Amino acid sequence: MSEKSLEDQIDEVLDELIGPGNALSGTGILGSFLPRLDVSRPNIHDSKKEFLKEKNTVEAVVNSLEITFKQLLGEKDDAAHSDMVFRLRAVVDAGGRKRLRGKATESGSELALKNILETGFYYNFLFVVLEGLSVYKERLKELKEQEVEFWTVSNRPPNYYARTIAVRLARLYAKAKRQKPTFGISREGNYPSTEFGRSLEQIFLILGIKASVKNAAVWAIDQLTEDDWSPGYNALAMGSLLGAPNPNPSRTTRNALLEALEKRSLD
Repeated sequence: MSEKSLEDQIDEVLDELIGPGNALSGTGILGSFLPRLDVSRPNIHDSKKEFLKEKNTVEAVVNSLEITFKQLLGEKDDAAHSDMVFRLRAVVDAGGRKRLRGKATESGSELALKNILETGFYYNFLFVVLEGLSVYKERLKELKEQEVEFWTVSNRPPNYYARTIAVRLARLYAKAKRQKPTFGISREGNYPSTEFGRSLEQIFLILGIKASVKNAAVWAIDQLTEDDWSPGYNALAMGSLLGAPNPNPSRTTRNALLEALEKRSLD
């Protein structure tokens, strides 16, 4: 009998931690397979010039998306801008529906785009922009951490991979459990006393990571924010993207976006 693959071993640990068949089980919206826990090593650049090129690009994307979001959503107390948004939304939504005419849906990407265009392109585009902000801000956060770890010291510290795996597992746990993970050491011995800590220890063993589980876990938990375990706007966003009924799409959707804007503190 062949030994279990690394992916299978990690899946067994995750089944214990967040349960099999969990909402984060690794199947995308259109059925594509996504591993629950990314165990790839962080992207280490060959030179500081190469590193800064990516960091500057990601910062520019974040700034551009924030400007786009604010312009197309409008301000609560700016009546003139809100009136403009109302008129622009009608034109953009109609333009989106017009682009659908005579177009066949032959791929998952085309189906996703069709749903976005059919169910109100203006606000759905803003949901995509907001989701894009989350992704690019997360990458920017990683790059800033790499800058401290790798590009401001003479030697590369050996624990960055451990920290990366720990924070990825902490975020996965937070999203699945809707709560912040905890870490502690058992009084009966020098081993983790919480389910998160025990799972992280097992994953370190599987990946051959020789680092302090406690140090990595405590650091990872400190990196989390309420957005990591709060459902936020995602349910409404996905409902909008997939065409769920909405009795008042303009008011409900805009309120959801405003709430998301306030929670994510784009200002």
